[in-house]
Amino acid sequence: MKALLIWPKFESHTFWNFEEVCNLVGVKYMTPPLGLLTVAALLPENWELELIDENVSPLCETHLTQADIVLVSSKIVHRRRALEVIEWAKRLGRPVVVGGPDPTLSSEVYIESAADHICIGEGEITLPRLLADLESGTTQRIYRADRQTELDATPPPRFDLINPRDYLYLGLQYSRGCPYKCEFCNVIDIFKYYKTKPPTQVVAELDVLYATGYRGQVDFFDDNLVGHMGKAKPLLNALIDWQEKHRFPFTFSTSLTLNVAKDDELLDLLRRARFKAALVGIETPDQGALRTAQKRQNTGFSIPEAADRIYRLGGFTIHSGFLLGLDGEAADVADQMIRCIDDTSIPWVMAGIVYPLPGTQLSLRLEREGRLFPEARTFSHEKARDQISAGIQFQPERPAADVVGDLMKVLEHSFDPAGYFRRCGDAVVRLNTIPKLFLGWFIFWRNIRSFVRLLWRAARTKNMRGPFYRTLARVIWHNPKGLEALAMLSVLYLHFQSMLPYCREQLIAQIDAIEAEGETNWLKERLREPPAEVA
Repeated sequence: MKALLIWPKFESHTFWNFEEVCNLVGVKYMTPPLGLLTVAALLPENWELELIDENVSPLCETHLTQADIVLVSSKIVHRRRALEVIEWAKRLGRPVVVGGPDPTLSSEVYIESAADHICIGEGEITLPRLLADLESGTTQRIYRADRQTELDATPPPRFDLINPRDYLYLGLQYSRGCPYKCEFCNVIDIFKYYKTKPPTQVVAELDVLYATGYRGQVDFFDDNLVGHMGKAKPLLNALIDWQEKHRFPFTFSTSLTLNVAKDDELLDLLRRARFKAALVGIETPDQGALRTAQKRQNTGFSIPEAADRIYRLGGFTIHSGFLLGLDGEAADVADQMIRCIDDTSIPWVMAGIVYPLPGTQLSLRLEREGRLFPEARTFSHEKARDQISAGIQFQPERPAADVVGDLMKVLEHSFDPAGYFRRCGDAVVRLNTIPKLFLGWFIFWRNIRSFVRLLWRAARTKNMRGPFYRTLARVIWHNPKGLEALAMLSVLYLHFQSMLPYCREQLIAQIDAIEAEGETNWLKERLREPPAEVA
């Protein structure tokens, strides 16, 4: 049996498609599809497997016609392309299996598609059942996980199916889910509880990755690596031991909650394990809005002080998400957010209007209250590619034009080059990082080439030239160990600048529509249910 596994292409001009970064570094895409590589490991050993990541190489008709079965994984951000691929494969007479986060939370979309089999829930549960039925010739259309899997049975990803040099970094997974119940997050709806792998299993996966010859950044694709701080410490100690034995071939990144800053020991372990960056969901400095959104873990302490402790004790940079439009937020929330961004010295800001993802507590509540736009319920709006450019998809408590305008204000402030690089300098001069410039010859020369390209790009970009070179001089003088972090943050700036015009265009169009129609009429039209289709 020859199986073709397909990861659909992300749209351009989305926060999640770092084309500018990849072009400068000389890779094809940021990271491979870890979920699909894990699915591959669950398939029979005697199957012949081929993985096509459309972000790296195009999918051709020959790929489909030579396959005996096609497996498509889908997230909400590339639903449109996933459905196109399903239709394409079916036109060529190939059986199609589809699974992933989007089919799990919006199964009706895929049930209406031409897919032969829809796997809803974790593949460790659904795939063995499908494989057994394929063997006996008694397949079903829908395979729904009736329980949650434990991760100690999950096999190592099939890294042999990709070329690591196509990607900026690779990934592993230690945990699934999150112990917190943030109203806007769909993680708690996909995974009902927080679960982890034993440290020995994670170390074994590092051995598999190391054996491929890969050296460089490894991202833990966890929604919250330290969801259980007591369990995270043995993991980090195991990572430190492994890194020391192998002479530190990897640097790490992941997602964390801000309350990690309360634990000095944990921050020290993260530093010693060589974590270099973390995505931290601050969401908003407005304490009332945090409580309404059920994100109480970010309340009761100073956010700037927490960020400072992370820089000084953890030695890694913070990339953070901020959300506007939350119920209960103050009228001056944009000004609060700007002060928070400056006071925390966070350069990489992912600001957007809270998106009521299908299946979340937020979307269900807004649905009950009659405030959810029907297009958000089905993610049918054509121009929404991420939570930034999508704008408002529900009736907010504050005036809609004010919410969108506040997002524009925060974005313009966040990515103004003078402010961006000033925050880079403020963070990096405090960064108590442990440098490791040589991770292997390929990565070393790739990084040297990228840094030279960055210097040239900055010199040729008028509004970036002064802020970048002043910050570079400041870091060299005060904390040269932080040059690696500054280079990474500077390369990311190119992505933000390439993304901003598209987002600005989409948001201005929404503000213009609200003002032209009047907010009452604009909301009324967006809340109107579409006419029922006639059979």
